[in-house]
This record gives sequence, structure tokens and C-alpha cells, in this order.
Amino acid sequence: MKSFIVLIIFASLASCSSDTNDSNFDLSNFIKPEYTFKKSSLRCALVSGETLNSVERFIPKLVNSYTQTGDSTDELYFLFPVIENAIETQTFELLLKHADETSLEKFSLTLDALSFDNIVDCNVSSVSSRSLRITNQMINLSPVIAEILECEYRDNYSYATMKLVIEQFNDALIKNNFIIDILYSENENSKGNFQWTNIFSSLESRVDFVELWQELEISKEIQELLLEQSACKSSRVYRQYQVL
Repeated sequence: MKSFIVLIIFASLASCSSDTNDSNFDLSNFIKPEYTFKKSSLRCALVSGETLNSVERFIPKLVNSYTQTGDSTDELYFLFPVIENAIETQTFELLLKHADETSLEKFSLTLDALSFDNIVDCNVSSVSSRSLRITNQMINLSPVIAEILECEYRDNYSYATMKLVIEQFNDALIKNNFIIDILYSENENSKGNFQWTNIFSSLESRVDFVELWQELEISKEIQELLLEQSACKSSRVYRQYQVL
């Protein structure tokens, strides 16, 4: 599946591959992402003796408590890993989408007040990213399948290179009637790293997309261009539930 993500990320980089390294560097000084929200996540694991039922019973308490203090526009998701088409329930991620800088602090205080650590063990520091939506499509379902790829730009490449081809990439999606929701995020503390998230309505729709995309002639070109532009780790697949 790594090759699949590799293919869809840089759908039209051929149009700008002739740029010099210096021009790419200069371009990044004034073409920057127009972020619309933040993402903060916690990686968690059930403590010994607890089950997924414990988490399910906890969720209504969490939602009720956080809605009293958090921003009304915040969104909260639980992400469970998908391994060989099976859902892993012993570990999961909490994902908070927010605009207010204080939302993460309020969320942490809420978890502490409800003694969330009695049923799960989460990492102390959250991973915060600035994010934007690449496509105009939004899959308003729950659950959905989220496929996440962690990447690092190679020397002299940046979001500015990506920005030049996003519109062309969207045109390809529209032309071929692909239904996919795509988010782009950059870690606030790691310059040159970015995260690409594909949202599908189901595992089956994800498989269909892969097969149809790979049939397109342009997919062969994109593979080479991605290797030139960035280095990416293998993708992670989750079943994502929205609770807030």
C-alpha cells in the first residue's frame, strides 16, 4: 500500500520538475500553506485488565464534559489501527481538530479530571500539526477509513512545490469521479516533515480507488516524481470514529 500513497500524493509534479533548486527555495519564501485548523493527537493503549468496553463507557462522559469547556467547532476522533483488514482494539489514537490554541490544554484537563489514565496509558506529549484540506470533498460519515503517511521533503523541496500542482491533482480526481477526502499537515516543530491523510468511506472503497488509480497512465510518472521530491514511510490505516 505504500506505493499507492506514493502515487496519489504528487499527482502532477511533472509540470514543475524542471525548476532549479534555487527557484524552488525562493518560491517557498512566499508560497506557504493556508492552514485552517490544528490537529493534536495522543497515542494510547489499554491498561492491564481493561477492555474496549471501558473506553466505550467513558466516551459519553468525555463528550459531555468537554463540550462544557471546549470550543463548539472542535472535533474529536478515535482511531483504531487496521491490520490485515482486522481492527486492533488494544491500542488507538485520540485526535482533536481545533482552532483555539487553548483547546488542547482544556482537553488534557478534561481527561485528567475524568481519570482517563485509569483505563488507558497515553503518551504525555501530544503531536500538534497545522493542517488544511486539499480536496473540496468531505466524507461526512462515521466511521471512515483514514490512511496516514508520514513524509519528509528532500533538499530544496517544500510545500511551495506541492502548491503548484494541487489544482491539477484535484482536476484529475474530479475528471475520474474519485471520492476521496485528503488532508495535509505539517508538524509545528519539524521543518520539512509533513503528513498526508486520505479519508475513504470504507475499506472496499479504498481498494476500488487503488485499482482504478493504478490503471491511469499518469500513475507511472507520479511514482518517479515522488521519489525525487520526498521520502515517505509506510502508510498506517485506521478505522476512524467521530465522537464530537
